[in-house]
Amino acid sequence: MKRPVDVYIHRRQNQMKQNEVAKVLGVTPLTYCRKENGHRDFTIREAKILAQLFKTDLNTLFPIEDKEESH
Repeated sequence: MKRPVDVYIHRRQNQMKQNEVAKVLGVTPLTYCRKENGHRDFTIREAKILAQLFKTDLNTLFPIEDKEESH
């Protein structure tokens, strides 16, 4: 699973701690940590909340890697 680096970057730019974002999402800090580190996936609902929280769009927060670029 790929680590969602952009989520981490946006959280840090917004000077938020993992437990603060976890509270907004309604998950435990451990669950949020696992998701931010790529051990679990964010749900669509969570992704939308994060995009609103960080005032960005889903494509910026969760960029889709082009298959041709990954080779």
